Amino acid sequence: MQKIYFDKNFSPAATLECGQVFRYKKEGDCYTVHALDKECKIYRDGDGYYMLSDDEKFFKNYFDFDGKYDIIIDNLSSDENLREMVEFGKGIRILNQNPFEMIISFIISQNNNIPRIKTIIERLCASLGKDMGTYFGFPTLEDMAACDEEFYFKLGTGYRANYLESVSKALLNVDLSSLFSLDTESLRTELLKLKGVGRKVADCILLFGFHRLDVFPVDTWIKKIFSAKMGDISADEMSKRLVDKYGDKSGLVQQYLYYYARENKIDAV
Repeated sequence: MQKIYFDKNFSPAATLECGQVFRYKKEGDCYTVHALDKECKIYRDGDGYYMLSDDEKFFKNYFDFDGKYDIIIDNLSSDENLREMVEFGKGIRILNQNPFEMIISFIISQNNNIPRIKTIIERLCASLGKDMGTYFGFPTLEDMAACDEEFYFKLGTGYRANYLESVSKALLNVDLSSLFSLDTESLRTELLKLKGVGRKVADCILLFGFHRLDVFPVDTWIKKIFSAKMGDISADEMSKRLVDKYGDKSGLVQQYLYYYARENKIDAV
């Protein structure tokens, strides 16, 4: 396998540990990432990083090699309210992930913590995914749709088991690839039809599964940051106001703020 080098604006820690992906692990300076039934490993080389993968084309797209992050970072850094957060998280990339994997992953993520989410998804892959030798692939829609609520409950998903059964069966009648042609608002409307998917989960799927940067998922950390400024408003209203402010850079701003707040354990900026 050939070494594929990332540009200077990439940090595996910032990208992988900012809540957008769950199938990764760190061992020393190496990150192993799984997506669908593929694997790559990221290594440090001096001040930079390179990856080795079983599918170079797939992971170049996955890590958004064509993204114009230099331009975006320069633009956002001109905002004095964001400058410190952008500098802290400038190694973040918004990954191009599979929509089905993201729908299932973020349903599991509801009212959950990242270590537990990762454990449940690993159980799901080990139970239904293709055995790739040293890891398991993500299950197919058809295999998931064939399972009942009890199966998912035994994986430790709790009340989300009902959602997983319902959504998997419902998606058998949906061409997910056709949804890419919808505008963001129409696509959100379609996602909200899925059982157990509310605004926050829908926005996470939009951002991380459809690469829609004009959304701003509001979780506990984001609410802590902005509640003092915006008052006691709903998460949905907060999300709408933040999108009005940051437009088509909203998703990346959200990741910068989330990563900064969580890593520094702060309540407001």
